Amino acid sequence: MWWSENEWAALTDPLTCGMCADAHLDENEHSILVASTATTHVRIARNQTHRGYCIVILREHVTDLGDLSPEQLIAFWADVQRAGRSIQAVFEPRKIDYLVMGHRMPHLHCHVFPQHSSDDPKRNVNISDGPDHRSPLALHEDAQALRLSWDAQSSSAG
Repeated sequence: MWWSENEWAALTDPLTCGMCADAHLDENEHSILVASTATTHVRIARNQTHRGYCIVILREHVTDLGDLSPEQLIAFWADVQRAGRSIQAVFEPRKIDYLVMGHRMPHLHCHVFPQHSSDDPKRNVNISDGPDHRSPLALHEDAQALRLSWDAQSSSAG
């Protein structure tokens, strides 16, 4: 059964939205900031069961892709693509899955979810796999490698 009207109203309220509150922070409980653009914040998840797993979060509180203007949509997907290219360059996964859901956290975001040689391609994607928390130093090193790759993607995107 779906959320009650009151539950959904609370979940979609920008004043109580967890992503609005902490997506811009250098670190939060779930992730570390990799990059920010005029449109999004890109974060590497602390749970690295799928190494390189990042989340691209729209800066503005919007709950559905259908609510974006064409310009916002283009900018959002361009940042998602750039995050995927950065992950590919640093972690060399076999495939990257892009998941937009939002039924539990209704703030527009995309899970950029690498699939590696050790992953079962017949198994459904589960963003809750693990958890596998790398050491803080290792996670910060991965975040820095992604930042460098992010910057390189910008200079090569012309």
